[in-house]
Amino acid sequence: MKQFSLTLLAIIGFAIIAQARILTAANNGDWATASTWSPAVVPNNNDTVVVPQGKTVSITNNQNMNNEYMLLRVMGKLAFVGNGSKLKVNGSSAVLVYPGGMIDASSNSQSISIGNTDVLKGNDIAGGSTGYMATSTSNGFQKFNFNTLPVRFVAFTATRHSGDVLLQWTTAQEVNAFSFEVEASTDGRNWVALATIKAAGTTSLEQNYSFLARNSGAGSIQFRIKQIDLDGKFMYTAARIVKGSGEAGEIKVAASAGRVVLQFGQEVKGATVRILGLNGQVLQEQKLGTAIGQVLVPTTQKGICLVAVVTENEVAAAQKVLL
Repeated sequence: MKQFSLTLLAIIGFAIIAQARILTAANNGDWATASTWSPAVVPNNNDTVVVPQGKTVSITNNQNMNNEYMLLRVMGKLAFVGNGSKLKVNGSSAVLVYPGGMIDASSNSQSISIGNTDVLKGNDIAGGSTGYMATSTSNGFQKFNFNTLPVRFVAFTATRHSGDVLLQWTTAQEVNAFSFEVEASTDGRNWVALATIKAAGTTSLEQNYSFLARNSGAGSIQFRIKQIDLDGKFMYTAARIVKGSGEAGEIKVAASAGRVVLQFGQEVKGATVRILGLNGQVLQEQKLGTAIGQVLVPTTQKGICLVAVVTENEVAAAQKVLL
C-alpha cells in the first residue's frame, strides 16, 4: 500500500465545499428548493440524490453541476418543466432509474448531460422490470438489472488517527469485481488515487476491507472508493469527509441492510449500544470492548428505532434510524 501526503495540496489552499450527504425528496417540489429535500438543503457537491416512489421533483431551469460528482437515484418521478430545463453533472456521475421510476421530458431543450455526453434529450425514460442506468460512457440510458449490481456496499467509513486516516468498507455481494481504488481530495473536485486494493472477485459472502492513509495532514479531507469491475466498468461510493484533527472525536450512527453502522472518531472503551423502540423500550443491547473506526452491529429489528451509544453513565451519541 502506498503512503501518501496531501501537504502540497493543503498548501495550495483548496476549501471543502460541502459534506457528502444523502438527500431524499420529502415533498413534491422544485429541485432548487431546499424544502423539497430531507435534510432541507439543495443538492450539491458529491451528494447522493434520491427521488423516492410517490414523489415528483421538477427541474425548471438550468441546473449546472458539471464540476460536481453526483449519484442520482430515481424511484419516483423527475420532471423537466419548461424550455431550457437541464441537469448537467460531472463526468464521473451516474443516473439510475429504478423499476417504477420515471424521467419526464418532452422537448429537445430539456436534457441530462453527464460530463460532455447528453444521455437524455426530450424523451421519457420509464424504469421497466430491469430499470435503466446512464453514465458518461453510455449511449443514453441502458437497461440495467438492479438485482445483479456488481458490488453492494454495506458500509464505508473514514476515521482520523492523528495525522493518518483509517478507511474501512464492507461489501455484502461482489460479482466480477476486480479492485477498489482509494481516492482523496481536499476540495471535492480534484481527486488523487492513493492505493489499489484487490477485490474478492465474485462472492455472496460479506467482505471487509481497510486502508490506512498515512500523513494525510491536519486539515479536512474527503475520501471515496472507486470500485472497478473485470470488464473495466467502474462506480464511485459517496465521499466521506474527515474533519481536521482538532474537530475529530464524534460518534456517527447510521443503518444499512440489517446492521447498525457506527463510526468512532477516537478510541472508546466499555461502550454499550442500545436499540430502542419509539416508546423507549430497549429492543437490543450489545456491549463493546474497545471501539474505534467502523463497528457493525447486526440486528433483526425493523422499522424506525433509536440507536444510543452509552459510555459509563453518559449518552455519547443517539440517532433515529430506519432499519
